[in-house]
Amino acid sequence: MATSSVRPVNVSCQIPADPSDVLAFVADTRNDPLWCPNVSNVTQVEDDGVALGARFRFHQTVEAGGRKLESDVDVEVVGLTEDSVSWRVEDRFQIRDVTLTVEPHGNGTKVRQNTVATFKKPPGLARWLYPLLARKTFRDQFSRLAEHFSSPRAAP
Repeated sequence: MATSSVRPVNVSCQIPADPSDVLAFVADTRNDPLWCPNVSNVTQVEDDGVALGARFRFHQTVEAGGRKLESDVDVEVVGLTEDSVSWRVEDRFQIRDVTLTVEPHGNGTKVRQNTVATFKKPPGLARWLYPLLARKTFRDQFSRLAEHFSSPRAAP
């Protein structure tokens, strides 16, 4: 299978919560529908909880070019430390290697995400569009994550 990588996408944000609470919440892919607007129907397919090798599957809907693209996405936890989580995320179009780190910052947490996408087929225009669309999507997700932790009902 021919593959083609695009440049990494890096985003960061400030979250009004303790780093360990943010990491515990984000590392558990079952929470994705609460902060990732494109994600629904998450199930754990291997292991129990968040650990190296844990696998999840979710359904994702993405709007692109006026069309809705739906796909099932497989997620595996490939790295987990006290201040980061890494996933291998695969759907029918691409494989994304994602690392999210947290660190204390001010009265909360600085969250940084690095994503490297590898397309399963030559990406054509996606080579240039993907970083722009991904950056916007990730910023929207982080905005929802900040709202989640700002909400009075948010639990660690």
